Amino acid sequence: MRLFQIAGAAVVMTAASLFTHAEEPSSSESLRQSQGELLLQIEQLRQETQALRGLIEELSYQLSQMSTDQKTRYLDLDQRLGELVRIQKDAVAVKPTQPNASAVRGGFEPSPATQVAVPEISDQDAYNAAFEMIRERKFDEALVALDSFVQVYPDSELVLDARFWRGQVFDVLGRDQEAIETFKGLTLAAPDYRRILQVKVKLGKLLIKNQDVINGRKILQEVITQSPESVEAGLASRELEKIN
Repeated sequence: MRLFQIAGAAVVMTAASLFTHAEEPSSSESLRQSQGELLLQIEQLRQETQALRGLIEELSYQLSQMSTDQKTRYLDLDQRLGELVRIQKDAVAVKPTQPNASAVRGGFEPSPATQVAVPEISDQDAYNAAFEMIRERKFDEALVALDSFVQVYPDSELVLDARFWRGQVFDVLGRDQEAIETFKGLTLAAPDYRRILQVKVKLGKLLIKNQDVINGRKILQEVITQSPESVEAGLASRELEKIN
């Protein structure tokens, strides 16, 4: 019996030894496989990083080009706007004269110097250039550009917007009376203007600020009556609360 126990123990030990030796290669192979997969993942990450870096460089280049193009476009608009202002000044300085009857009968025609030059810049480009000056807080230059725009393009659909922004610039500069006159002119000339509620709120506030409380209150109340649910009506109500 003892012999059988010893023999059985030897068999078990031999089997365990064989299993251990068989398991060791398997664990080593698994480790090598894991290491291989990790290296593959690292290589993939490296390639993806390089691709992203290339994409970032490309986007940076594109942004740089866009910035350069925008600057060039603005400089071009600024140059053309300067030409527009010059043309407008020349038109004021050299007014066209009507030829008298004797000149017409004699076959004479007006001198070319009396002809008003027609600006080559479009009304949209002129307006954009003027508005860009406002964005850059070049307010005095913007006023000159907007005034020229209104005179050179009196029939443009953008005239009312140009007049509106003139009033806004006057307000920013603290030139209250000029702002008041500009906004008053808009309310009279264009009661259906899409920004008329904004105009009235601005006008009402300026009138109250300059001691014309009765008319300022009246205009602000008009805003509330005209469009009670609008944002401008809320602004008008707050202004009225300040003086009540």
